[in-house]
Amino acid sequence: MSRTLAAASAAVLALAAVAGPVLAQDAPPTPAPDDWGAALGQDARAFHDVIVDGHPGPVDAENPGFNPHLEAGLALALERARTADSYEAWYFALQEYAASFDDGHLGLKDWAGMGHAWTAHWPGFLTGLRTGPDGERHEVVFSRDPAAPPEGAILVGCDGRPAAALAAEVVGRGAGRWSLPSRRAIYASTLFVDQHNPWVRRAEQCEFRVGNEVRRYDLTWRELPDAVRDEGFAAARSPRFKAPIELRRWSGGQWIGLGGFDGDPASEDGVALTALQAAVEARADEIRQAPAVVFDLRGNGGGSSAWINALAAALWGEAEVRARAPRSGAVDWRTSEKNIALIEEYKGLLGSNPEVLAWLTTAADGMRAARAEGRPLWREPEEEAVTAAALAGAAPMKARTWVLTDAGCASACLDAVDLLKALGAIQVGQETSGDTAYMEIREEPLPGGRVVARIPMKVYRDRPRGDNETHVPVHEWTGALGDTAGIEAWLAGLDAAAARR
Repeated sequence: MSRTLAAASAAVLALAAVAGPVLAQDAPPTPAPDDWGAALGQDARAFHDVIVDGHPGPVDAENPGFNPHLEAGLALALERARTADSYEAWYFALQEYAASFDDGHLGLKDWAGMGHAWTAHWPGFLTGLRTGPDGERHEVVFSRDPAAPPEGAILVGCDGRPAAALAAEVVGRGAGRWSLPSRRAIYASTLFVDQHNPWVRRAEQCEFRVGNEVRRYDLTWRELPDAVRDEGFAAARSPRFKAPIELRRWSGGQWIGLGGFDGDPASEDGVALTALQAAVEARADEIRQAPAVVFDLRGNGGGSSAWINALAAALWGEAEVRARAPRSGAVDWRTSEKNIALIEEYKGLLGSNPEVLAWLTTAADGMRAARAEGRPLWREPEEEAVTAAALAGAAPMKARTWVLTDAGCASACLDAVDLLKALGAIQVGQETSGDTAYMEIREEPLPGGRVVARIPMKVYRDRPRGDNETHVPVHEWTGALGDTAGIEAWLAGLDAAAARR
């Protein structure tokens, strides 16, 4: 993202933050279609067409596999439309199409309920994903059936499918990005929850390792009450914890809580982030001189990278941030009419900032000119290099810097880790999620009124961090994410060791 647009993103992304809830909450209820197969076909084609019209992928010469994948996914959805006869058939077919791109910025959201009531079945037990010296294992962590495998039993496989292959088929195809440990950790607990997805084959006979022997179990599926499901998930998952947005002292120095990067300045997080930015700017010298500073990203799933850019600039100086921030080789924008229209909308929203308005005008004019010339992509002008004179005289950041992450860190949260590590921070906590080089989301309701598409409008070239590449911590935290006191004590020990080096 260009520096200027990044500075504008907090307000820019407010448009996207508002668009979905208006459709989902304020619009009249969407009635169920008379023909679920026809609805699936219509929505699959519409999703395909939105991607063709506005996503960089279909015209990206550096990604020749995108279009075959796009067409194969549509063909599968249309094949399924021939027999789709329920809400579940419609939903899971579309969700699998969207998830197949393995891109957290490309997908569907705001699914209309259409009077549907979700129900689920289970075989009397749930598994959770656990990791040890031998790798990942699906372990029984919750049981309400004495005839089921006991807690601690390890799944070997079901119906001839090894445990990992079973999870990839039953859960991974709908979750997407199954290669990421964070996705598997989040969704693996649903392996033995049947939500009546007609496009997967639920397990019927499974083998579990109990102690030193392998036992076979015939599964008896029965209704899963909501309360039991919630209790089981609590046992199967390590729940996320959202760090408060705050600046406070801790035993090692200063603690900056960044549990969210909501792009809407009027949102609860946006108000808190605005106040935090002001506090950091006011106490910048004190923070720089602290023994250690922790940037706490627990619970942060993305939003606008403008927040971390502004905080870093306040502490390291804008020139230092620009000089050390990871850079892509170039940024190309898809020159569709709807993408250009959204940039124009941003101009109306952000016109009070002359620098931002100038950049958006350049972008809109450049995209429009490229489109008139038949070019499907417009390349951002390169930023000027930071001079030695610009770097001279900046107040140095003397504090040792730590960045605390969890498995849900994605999108702008990953941008924050990119930047902080480039500025010298040491990552601790859990391995993050990942994203692709396709960025800057535009949302578009599909014509049937049943769901909203989310597509990226630009692509980074030669981004230092690869597609769906995660950040792995130097020091891993294996305790509860909500144990802030325990994490602080652990970090104090790490920081004391770092100070002695």
